[in-house]
Amino acid sequence: MGIGSQIDVLSLFGRFTREQRISLHDPKATELFLSSITTTVADALQNGALQHGQRVQNMFEALIISLGDYKLLKMEDNGRVHPEGSYIAPDFRLVLKDGTQWLIDVKNVFLAAPEQQRLVLRKVDVDKLTAYAEATGCPLKIAVYWALWRVWSLVDAADLAPISDKKLAIDMLESLRLSQLGRVGDRTIGTKPPLTLRLVADRTKERSITSNGEVVYTVAAAKLFCDGNEIKNPVERDLAWTFMQYGDWAASEPLAILDSEDLPEAVEFEWKPPERSNPGEHFEMIGRLSSMFSRYYAERTVGPDGLTQTEADLVPNWFAPLLDTGHESDALPLWRFVIQAGRRP
Repeated sequence: MGIGSQIDVLSLFGRFTREQRISLHDPKATELFLSSITTTVADALQNGALQHGQRVQNMFEALIISLGDYKLLKMEDNGRVHPEGSYIAPDFRLVLKDGTQWLIDVKNVFLAAPEQQRLVLRKVDVDKLTAYAEATGCPLKIAVYWALWRVWSLVDAADLAPISDKKLAIDMLESLRLSQLGRVGDRTIGTKPPLTLRLVADRTKERSITSNGEVVYTVAAAKLFCDGNEIKNPVERDLAWTFMQYGDWAASEPLAILDSEDLPEAVEFEWKPPERSNPGEHFEMIGRLSSMFSRYYAERTVGPDGLTQTEADLVPNWFAPLLDTGHESDALPLWRFVIQAGRRP
């Protein structure tokens, strides 16, 4: 265990022994502490809202790190704040590449009705978050994960509107209209359809098609194509595979390609939009990076029976090549759209 982890554990242990009025070195202290931790973990595992909230907070951190368009990201709420009761520390401090600093609190919204997506917060909590932001001289932002739609938005705390003396709220559509995620690298990506994965058969190994239609062959190579052009650059191959796995386009059923002897030559899978939204253009939108990332994160933290982890491994600068506006490619042509934040009327 590294020194940082030791410091964290010692801090918790020290607070526990102070509250219990026993010495750090009392032989019973460790046993009592571990028993308390076991009880706390058991309680947390019964609190679904807490687990999902923690997962979403970790996902936002991982998203910013994968987009890579920032200078510094730090967890802000991992210490005590004094005077007690006057402030609430937001989840993160984010320093953009131009030196701008934001304080960001992360919220998770899951409502079953697709048309009734709204974030509602207690005014007293937002006031304490705002007081902390004003005391530190940073603007306060609210990052919202709209779980049913798997989309993110990032708005000013001031964009929350009062719905009563004690509650503030913002609807999903308004939140998306005002979202500032483009400032941290979120983009809507377009490319030429279809994207194709071709699994090429090894001609030196057995190849056959059984009487019940089962194709038997050994894969010699996996080739990727965009609009019929093979993608050979390793970075572009990784991007194309990411689009295939986590983008908005639908995958086709496998298509067997046979040679002149009716033996399997390859199997192809195709990804393309269900319908052409831009029939007069060469490209179609394949999705937002933040939504692709949410699908990736769900794959690693959510199973058939619910939540399995509250965090996944970080992938630093995963999407950074997509922010390089100087990059051009005939094999994987890209259209990058930066959605600017709207203004309140």
